[in-house]
Amino acid sequence: MTEKGGYWLGLLKDWGMALVVMFAGLSTFQYVFNPAPLGSGPAPQFALPNPVDDTIVSLADYGDQPVLLNFWFTDCGPCRHEIPELKAWSTANPDIPIVGISTDQYPAAVLAARSEKLGITYTIAHDKTTEVSRDYDVSVFPTTVLVQNGEILVARVGTVDRTILDMMAKRAK
Repeated sequence: MTEKGGYWLGLLKDWGMALVVMFAGLSTFQYVFNPAPLGSGPAPQFALPNPVDDTIVSLADYGDQPVLLNFWFTDCGPCRHEIPELKAWSTANPDIPIVGISTDQYPAAVLAARSEKLGITYTIAHDKTTEVSRDYDVSVFPTTVLVQNGEILVARVGTVDRTILDMMAKRAK
């Protein structure tokens, strides 16, 4: 019995060590190659259609004014959860506009209807090809980025509330 117990104990130790090494390797990989949005530097320029009013939304239109870019899509639960916070903050802070950059693959009319149903009152831009999201290295939704003077000042992955938006806005020059 001691021999069998020793065999299983040795096997358990070997597998335990393999799992520890694998976990350490994966943690290191995630730390080094963490999918995070651009947190500083030049803001990629864009011109996207606004599905609500058929205009073009361009980052250049905001000039040196700070603007919050919120990357989202309509079927994203956390994205929908933060919409009331974005809407309330936008109403209280009209000097810093919000542009909701949607990666929805729906036709523009469907996105416009869904945005209205969700109660969105800030500007919507349709990034149907996801090119702009890729340019900003957005891989997790929602993600919010503060841009001013063509520079990214700060980025936040995950949902935001009014307190977080206030902290982000303090970075505006």
